[in-house]
Amino acid sequence: MLERGSAVAFALIMLLAGGPPAAAAMVTINTKLQGDAVDIHASAMLNADAATAWRVLTDYDHYAEFIPDLRVSRVIAREGNTLTVEQSGETAIWLFKMPVHVTFEVNEMPPNSLQSRTVAGSVRVLASSYALAPIASGVRLDYAGQIVPGFELVGHVVQAMVERNAARQFQALVDEI
Repeated sequence: MLERGSAVAFALIMLLAGGPPAAAAMVTINTKLQGDAVDIHASAMLNADAATAWRVLTDYDHYAEFIPDLRVSRVIAREGNTLTVEQSGETAIWLFKMPVHVTFEVNEMPPNSLQSRTVAGSVRVLASSYALAPIASGVRLDYAGQIVPGFELVGHVVQAMVERNAARQFQALVDEI
């Protein structure tokens, strides 16, 4: 009788909660330490159309609404497909948070890729690219980047920090798309 009561309680909780949550897109992320740089590769299969994915990916002014620890993201200049984007927020190193301010030059190649690089800020190097590729169920989003933080830490500590933060931010972007 107790097992049946537990099953009924679980069913009631699921009913009140609106059923099981929708499955989030599976994200894969790999990092590799290369001297003082960390190379990052991430990918996700999205159940979305390419136009929606591109619109979210290039909506820099709204990134702070869904990217963890990002406080400000805004386009400060645009010339054709080249934009200057300012971002500020913080990065987590275990229990500590450090402020980060970065200005990027972004080159968009609509409708499926963009590249960016830091031109100013608290990160020594951050170069990245995003690419969208059609698949049967929607679109695949691929990210490749390299970062050299603006502070000194032991290599594997930096790698772990970068991987954790990149995974959280990439997952948030994927969830928004």
